[in-house]
Amino acid sequence: MSMALLILGMGLCSFLPRYLPLALFADREMPPLAETLLRYTPPAVLAALVFPAVLAPSGNGVELTLTNPYLIGGVVTFAVGLVSKRFLLVTAVGIAAFYLSRWLVG
Repeated sequence: MSMALLILGMGLCSFLPRYLPLALFADREMPPLAETLLRYTPPAVLAALVFPAVLAPSGNGVELTLTNPYLIGGVVTFAVGLVSKRFLLVTAVGIAAFYLSRWLVG
């Protein structure tokens, strides 16, 4: 029983903060400044997730070396993304660059 209550509580803690603002402010117009700032939320969250994994994969500080396959894969992925803007191609080339650099470095 306590496990079911725990799961229900976790679901509510995840659901309510997302739903309540939508329910309470759905009929109101958002201020232009808030709208502008909210446009930067997805790229900021993505950068916060990706950069630590690419720059410090071992968790022992920043590794800006050519022996860091995460950095090489990230740079190649970013460059291909800027040029092609095709998600599947960017993903495939990024994965290939990561594994190739990991294989070459040893």
